[in-house]
Amino acid sequence: MKMTIKVLLVFIFSSIYFASAYAQVGINTEAPDEKAILEIVSSEKGMLVPRMTEAQRDLIKPTTANQQSLLIFNTDEDCFNYWHKIEKEWKSLCGKIGKAEFEITDCNAVTVSGQYLSATALTPANYITVPVKVTKVGTYTITAMPDPANGYYFTTSGEFLATGNYNIIVPGAGTPTTPTATGAQGNEVKISLNDVLSGCSVFIPIEDSSIKPLYTMNCSATKVNGVYKINTPLTGSNTITMTLTVDAAATGASYIITTNTVDGISFSGSGILIGGTNQVVTLYGTGTPTSMDPKKFTITSNSKSDVTTCSATVTIAYTKKKVLSIGTYANVYGYNFSGTAYSNQMITAQANFGTQENSLIKAEGFEFISPGDFSPSLAQLQTALNQNPDFIIMGVWWDPTVAMADLLVDYLAKGGIILAFMEEAGGTRILQRLFANTSISGTLVNAAGAVYRYPILNDEILNGPFGDIRGLQWGEDASQTRAMYNIPTSSITVYSNDQDISAGNAGTGGITAFKHNSLNFIFVADGGFNSAANNAPASNTICPFNIDANKFPIAKTNYGRSTRYTVYNSIFTANALAWAIKTAQFKGQ
Repeated sequence: MKMTIKVLLVFIFSSIYFASAYAQVGINTEAPDEKAILEIVSSEKGMLVPRMTEAQRDLIKPTTANQQSLLIFNTDEDCFNYWHKIEKEWKSLCGKIGKAEFEITDCNAVTVSGQYLSATALTPANYITVPVKVTKVGTYTITAMPDPANGYYFTTSGEFLATGNYNIIVPGAGTPTTPTATGAQGNEVKISLNDVLSGCSVFIPIEDSSIKPLYTMNCSATKVNGVYKINTPLTGSNTITMTLTVDAAATGASYIITTNTVDGISFSGSGILIGGTNQVVTLYGTGTPTSMDPKKFTITSNSKSDVTTCSATVTIAYTKKKVLSIGTYANVYGYNFSGTAYSNQMITAQANFGTQENSLIKAEGFEFISPGDFSPSLAQLQTALNQNPDFIIMGVWWDPTVAMADLLVDYLAKGGIILAFMEEAGGTRILQRLFANTSISGTLVNAAGAVYRYPILNDEILNGPFGDIRGLQWGEDASQTRAMYNIPTSSITVYSNDQDISAGNAGTGGITAFKHNSLNFIFVADGGFNSAANNAPASNTICPFNIDANKFPIAKTNYGRSTRYTVYNSIFTANALAWAIKTAQFKGQ
């Protein structure tokens, strides 16, 4: 009997086992769907899966493939989450992506913007900029809180759709309550990423709003510093310095001084006022100049006692100029400016034409097309002109033909620039072709050491950056001057005639130096106008060009073939070069 009962029980449990192993299961239904292993039917109740917070969920840490599709209900998100084995993260059934993975790339690169005053609500100008590197897309929240709290904070949230580096603007909110004590750093504001402290913080000093910024900007003391180049970002040397007259009651208040933005650059500065002083402050430049135009800035301040604005002008350094220098004795007398003589020393000195703080003319220098002695043939001249020189300088010895003169006139007609120092007959040919007048003639007059007087005119060659030589003199070098006749005076500005004041020669009405009024052409009828040599510094009839120990153009004294004068050839040439560089930058080919 006992054996029969045992057999029966084995049969019953075996039937139950095989039924559960191979049949669908239905709850509240006897006919579960054939595609379902489990079907629950109810019109009154639902099914509950494990409910937990996000932190509790993360403690599960699925590791095997069999745990794919593990399902929980996230009470923080209020949605079902499942485990995705390929991406190895929890996914939301509500369509939300997971949290981003990112970090601050450099704590020192976090910046604070705006002024922070006690009892004064933050505005859109109050924010911090946080540089982050995103390694996994998703949602993010960035918060920054003072520790201890001081009535304000910063927060922002969003979604990173791609990995990479970003600068996130985190706006501020609230009203600072307690000002920073004198000498203290300010509030330590700690930055959290997705509610986790990042380890980065910034210090924000809170100013006492009861102390007002009372000061006056002294506009006459405004100074622009540094060298400015087109398409080159400003550096710490590009600044504007100013002097503030500060009221005694303003100690501890902040000054905030800014400029407008002009062609991509602007200046700003801020700091703490020292009451009862003339305080020198610095505005630092930012941005990249986008044009060569001079930039005039309006300077404004947050002063509560004075609403005066100041101005400052930034000049952009001229770009490197391509020069065709024609003439000889480049390394001795310097008729050709490309050698080692005084003429080249003057134009290559950084103090004269350079990119240093003390450079008189901010310029990136010169590139000579044919360095050294160069008296070109017609073919050589054409080849050189094909390289589109920014300007041409001519000295002795070179005697251009009519065909050569035609090439030079064509170059001028296209906006080219020529500084011609010539006493050869070829100079007459150039002028005949230039003015389309064959009656123009040239005659050699006077002698070595002749002295000619400049007129008193408002002209940038006679009164330029290197000096004012109006009413002063220039000297003829070593030979005769070729006076020019029948030039239409309505087309030119005359710089000198053929009267030799050293010898008392009244002249015959010839012109010995001029500038064309509509073309970029300066002519001086002496090929040795820029002559200088170490072996003849004291001569009173040769080498009238002079520079000092710093290569700056200066006058030569005691010059003349009879009565002695001080002559200013080098200053004329330096002013003419400054004009040529500027003209080439804005008007040249």
